[in-house]
Amino acid sequence: MSFFIRKNVSKRKKPPVRVINNNIKKKKTQNLADDEISSDSSESDHDDRQPYSSESESEKFTTAAEKKVQLAKKYLSEIEEEERRRLEDEEDDEQVNKNVLKRLKDDALDQKGQLKTKLADGLSFPTDIVELRNRNHAKAITCTVISPDDKYAYSCSKDSSIIQWDLETCKVHKSLSYNRKRPQHNPTHHHYPVLSLAVSDNYLVSGDNSGLIVVRNPVTLDYIGSLTGHKDGVTGLTICNESNQLFSCSKDKSVKVWNLVDMCYVETLFGHQTEVTCMDMLQKDRIVTAGGFENIVRVWKIQDDTQLIFNGTGGSIDTIQKIDSAHFVTGSDNGVVSIWGTLKKKPLCNVENAHGINSTNDQPNWVSAVGALANSDLIVSGSNNGTIKFWRCTNNYKSLLPLFNVPVKGFINGLVFTNDGSRLIVAIGNEHRFGRWHDVTGVKNSLHVIKLNFIKK
Repeated sequence: MSFFIRKNVSKRKKPPVRVINNNIKKKKTQNLADDEISSDSSESDHDDRQPYSSESESEKFTTAAEKKVQLAKKYLSEIEEEERRRLEDEEDDEQVNKNVLKRLKDDALDQKGQLKTKLADGLSFPTDIVELRNRNHAKAITCTVISPDDKYAYSCSKDSSIIQWDLETCKVHKSLSYNRKRPQHNPTHHHYPVLSLAVSDNYLVSGDNSGLIVVRNPVTLDYIGSLTGHKDGVTGLTICNESNQLFSCSKDKSVKVWNLVDMCYVETLFGHQTEVTCMDMLQKDRIVTAGGFENIVRVWKIQDDTQLIFNGTGGSIDTIQKIDSAHFVTGSDNGVVSIWGTLKKKPLCNVENAHGINSTNDQPNWVSAVGALANSDLIVSGSNNGTIKFWRCTNNYKSLLPLFNVPVKGFINGLVFTNDGSRLIVAIGNEHRFGRWHDVTGVKNSLHVIKLNFIKK
């Protein structure tokens, strides 16, 4: 209590008395009297002034809320005009209002990344397939990604090579091959199998089986920097464009966060008890990872520093892909393709033996890769049974309906749609990207570009 008690209150110094100098006041009044303004000058000054603008003054006093209301009214009127033109100027106000409400609802879902478009029923069987091969990929291709502008595709291989493909010409644009003469301690290049890739507008990131992460320019492939910290192979990478953060998962059971602007480590996310096999970005600061033989999927909320745990149906979950901000699809080595929602801890639907039974051991064929066209009902899956399966996801995500099979020989190690949905890029290898349990003979390591044709209904 002694801290709050004031001692020697009577001995406190009195505040100094403020003395006002009357001479200053006299000088001020004298200066004001001397400054006389003639009537001619005042009139000329008044003429030179700009006329009063009521519009500019009203804009100054408009609050942010009022401005939002004005913009909303303008947006509504524009949508209403568009819908009236579509209805060929019919005076059906009820139909126009319905269309306007639907447009507003779709726009709101689109901004949240939850707008689902129905495309699967209009997809015809693809016949235009282009094979991309290069001698730099001497071993199995493990991963493929596509640039945000759909101009380039990137592929990596177990021989430490990375190739940049021009999707317009279907030819190699640039390549980085393994050089035995390069010293092993050089962090600017990979010397082990490259298992994962991620690309954004400003960065191309690759991770190898030693735990090294290399960052490059996505156009020129020039070296930017290296990130070290993982103690084992980097199995998955994804980039958040809004925050320029990189997320990586590894065989060392950890998930790490990196800052690509400062090229530095941020934090480590712990929780998985076995190797983390794959990952994807659901939305800003929210990622999803799969724990392999742990048979658990985790959704990480980075800002809240929390995680959600989802229980699988058995087997090792080896591949994962986002459908929209609240749903994703997985594939496992027990032949199951699963659809998940972030609000339920178990899969919304499971397709068992999705790629049939292996005749040699009577076991289900592994699901080695899955893909999803973002915010649509189109799903694809791949295995080593010689086919890529196309699926349609129902509205409630509770079932997957088969569409058709496209014959492709080899292990399907990657399935990625272009952002405009016009093509499907397939990474093919003679063996699985994580090991050599099965070797498909007579397979050439390559990329397949499948052109997709949608029939409007």
